[in-house]
Amino acid sequence: MGKRILLVEDDANFRVRVLLGVLAVLLLVGFAPGCGLVSNQDKQEAKKKVEQEAKQAKQEVKKKIEAKGKQAKQEIRKKIEARGKEAKKKLGAKEQKAKKKVEAGKEDVEKKVNHVQKDVNDLQKKVNELLKKVDALEQQRQKKHK
Repeated sequence: MGKRILLVEDDANFRVRVLLGVLAVLLLVGFAPGCGLVSNQDKQEAKKKVEQEAKQAKQEVKKKIEAKGKQAKQEIRKKIEARGKEAKKKLGAKEQKAKKKVEAGKEDVEKKVNHVQKDVNDLQKKVNELLKKVDALEQQRQKKHK
């Protein structure tokens, strides 16, 4: 921001100097006819010179403004790219964190499923044992009734 203020002040100072030079030439041209020292040709040459200097000054100011605009665009582009990279980096970090949470949740669910499966297997064994006992008791009853 400080650079821009200095550059604007430099442009303003430059413009003031150019305008003062033009004014000085115009004053000389204006007072000279009163003294009878300057001819019409000299007046026209002085006028052309002043117009040419003004045109040149205008072109220089235009070039400076265009250069500053170009520089500002490049700075903005760089800032945008840097922010984009930073945003991608943050997004990647958040994505990794989410993946870790999902993986931890998945492992937790797998442990629970394994535990439940073990319980089911244990219960199945107990059921099978009970069925064997029921079959054995049934066979004993049938032997007694015969």
